[in-house]
Amino acid sequence: MKTRVPAFFAAGALTLSLAACGGDEPAEPEETTDAAAEEGEGGGVLSLLADLASTTEEVDNYTMDIAVTTTDPEFGDSEVTMTYEVMDDPEAVQVTMVMPDLGEMFLGLAELSGESSDLTAEELGTSIFIIPAEGEPLVSNHNGNLDVPTEWARGASGMEGAPSPENTFDASDLSDIAGVVAGIETFEEAGSEEINGVGTTRVDGSLTGEEIDALPEEQRSALNKLTGGSLEGAMNISLWIADDGFPMRMDFADDVSDVSIVFSALGETSFEMPSEDQITDQ
Repeated sequence: MKTRVPAFFAAGALTLSLAACGGDEPAEPEETTDAAAEEGEGGGVLSLLADLASTTEEVDNYTMDIAVTTTDPEFGDSEVTMTYEVMDDPEAVQVTMVMPDLGEMFLGLAELSGESSDLTAEELGTSIFIIPAEGEPLVSNHNGNLDVPTEWARGASGMEGAPSPENTFDASDLSDIAGVVAGIETFEEAGSEEINGVGTTRVDGSLTGEEIDALPEEQRSALNKLTGGSLEGAMNISLWIADDGFPMRMDFADDVSDVSIVFSALGETSFEMPSEDQITDQ
């Protein structure tokens, strides 16, 4: 079993696609006809999937919580969480990344050096970034680990080693994901559930390794972004779709990674941008 770090993350560094902040336009979704939804059984499920791309094309204000668990046969599970707060006025994204394993490493290094910390592993493993549509990213100094006198630093410090933005999943990739799931014949309704106050219908499906290999490049790339590397084996997929067709939650699991993406605060996401006297340029 191969172990990999999800492409959302690098140790102490952020990766983020800025498509929601003035980047590339989302790809055109694959066309799904009403006739296709009427074929055979499960027309209601196919109808839900047909609306998936159109409801995500223009989303520019939302909160997206991502939880990733990767499995290593020797070291066990590793968990990472990230919250994207995508704001449209002004256009910016605030990302809070929590890597408890990284915090444990910092605590271990401090102990070896004879130092102590009042912070927990979770606190030490938390990084906060703000990425505006224009200008350089801001890195939070909330843990006091940056050599600056202010709450924020502007520049590339703390961003080194991050995977490239094109390898990072963003809501603009949902049209490609929609193309994938709309073609899965095994999708079935699995009940209803409320996600962040929104009523949804859950649908479950799966892809074999052969089916993944046969996908168009754009769709296979979108799945790669979700799991952080080359896909191996089968993938199980669950979607919680609102009445308007928006996917309030998406779960993906392959042989190595479990990824859960939950949306909230659509059209209501907002955070305060730091003032210039709170920022040190590096």
